[in-house]
Amino acid sequence: MAEVFHRPTNWEIVAPERLFRVTWDDGNVTEYGWEPFRRACPCAYCSGEGAFAGNVSASTKFSETQTTLKEVYAVGRYTFKMLRRAAGLD
Repeated sequence: MAEVFHRPTNWEIVAPERLFRVTWDDGNVTEYGWEPFRRACPCAYCSGEGAFAGNVSASTKFSETQTTLKEVYAVGRYTFKMLRRAAGLD
């Protein structure tokens, strides 16, 4: 059975609420708070890779500036899978 790959049909930065909102092709809408969104960064610098533990943990303190979302660009299909999984959709 082929895996279903859902894509966003729209996304928006909701600055007053510090949310990132995604509308999916199956009609679901998910919202992500900016700080948890920042904390979940999957890059090697933040999350680690190999023997490198990464620089972000549950105890990492972020300033408001470090969690302010200004622009969003899609980078790779895996990003969408990670967002849906984080929202409990897949």
